[in-house]
Amino acid sequence: MKHPDFALTQGWWYPAILSVVVLLIVIFMPKRRINWREIYITFGIVGYILWMVDMVTAVPLDIFDLGDPQKEGLPEITLFGIIPSCLAVIYLNVYNEEKKWVLVIFFVILSLILEYGTTKVGLMKNYNNLWSTPIHFIAYAFYLPWHLRFIRGNKG
Repeated sequence: MKHPDFALTQGWWYPAILSVVVLLIVIFMPKRRINWREIYITFGIVGYILWMVDMVTAVPLDIFDLGDPQKEGLPEITLFGIIPSCLAVIYLNVYNEEKKWVLVIFFVILSLILEYGTTKVGLMKNYNNLWSTPIHFIAYAFYLPWHLRFIRGNKG
């Protein structure tokens, strides 16, 4: 039986530290607008969507190189499975309709800065961070508010 070979590539420490930080924020933040059930659902759904998008688009189209292309590693687990899910949970915890656009802009910029860090530490290569801007915008402005309404049973 072949065991997974989790590569620790250049810059692996950046998403590892970032994952710990955002996980601690999610665990200890005051739960103002989201409860543990909604956190659980959001964490799983956002992580799953990112893995699927990566497998369906990024890998076949060779949009970017992340670490060793022949191995899955800690960076992939954290960058697709933990960090975006935590950011989504944090966003939904502070989200309110009156401040929606300020929050959208703040979280899009925050996401781009954190993503830029992956290129600066040499982990993500051959990638223009601005490609993600429309995806971050759609996620924060439209998908996540809809997602929260949906899991609460307000499908509108």
